[in-house]
Amino acid sequence: MEITLQVPEPVVRALGSAPETLPRRALEALLVDECALGRLSRGKVAELLGLGFHDTEELLRGHRVPYSIKTSDAAARDNALLPQRR
Repeated sequence: MEITLQVPEPVVRALGSAPETLPRRALEALLVDECALGRLSRGKVAELLGLGFHDTEELLRGHRVPYSIKTSDAAARDNALLPQRR
């Protein structure tokens, strides 16, 4: 899917970066936002952007995306899904 985004020239100038970097920056911003909202995992962001672990962590840290902390109820539900030992 291709999306065309029109960015007014004053906005491009205000951003102070090369216009050719805007598509990648827009994609990164979208994926970082989805990760912050809990709809994408950190690993999925890395995969979609073609980044390694450290580069992804740097990107997310730069955007202040916190690690999600599971409640004991959520941890109990996750643990219940683990295969049982015999």
